[in-house]
Amino acid sequence: KPDNPDAHINLGSIYKDLGKLDQALASTLKSLELKPDNSTAYINLGGIYKDLGELDQALEATLKSLELKPDNPDALINIGIIYKNLGKLDQALAATLKSLELKPDNSTGHMNLGIIYKDLGELDQALASTLKSLELKPDNSTAHINLGSIYKDLGELDQALEATLKSLELKPDNPTAHINLGWIYKELGNLDQALEATLKSLELK
Repeated sequence: KPDNPDAHINLGSIYKDLGKLDQALASTLKSLELKPDNSTAYINLGGIYKDLGELDQALEATLKSLELKPDNPDALINIGIIYKNLGKLDQALAATLKSLELKPDNSTGHMNLGIIYKDLGELDQALASTLKSLELKPDNSTAHINLGSIYKDLGELDQALEATLKSLELKPDNPTAHINLGWIYKELGNLDQALEATLKSLELK
């Protein structure tokens, strides 16, 4: 059954997870050709364009999804991420807050909100949002990295160290966490450990 739009959506999602973005794009566009009013396919299309670095097209596709299915929290989260990557932090904040209004217990939404607040320089709100994210999903290594970075910016180095080490406990080969760890050790005056962590980050990336 070659004209099954749902099969083409699924195929696109699988290709995306495999990192085969060109095939993911082709399959998702084929799905929309067969069924143009599918909001899920437009969300997926936006995610593929985002991963390809084509942010304007990612935004257009995701906004189309929201037009077809208003008040979709997943589409709003994605719109927030795209706006953030475009440097439009006020729009990113508004979309993410709207998403959390519709789906309050979404740990990813709270994590993204923390990132946006941090970029806006609102560190207390960034900290609260990131802690809420970890309350909902304690084993999120990315949220622990973000928490460490916020504590670092707040000058609370011991807590920054604890959060970053927790992130590495969950995901040992994350080069970003090792870079952050090296910076924290340097600020704490532990230069040997700073050097070791920074060299590890370079080994990984």
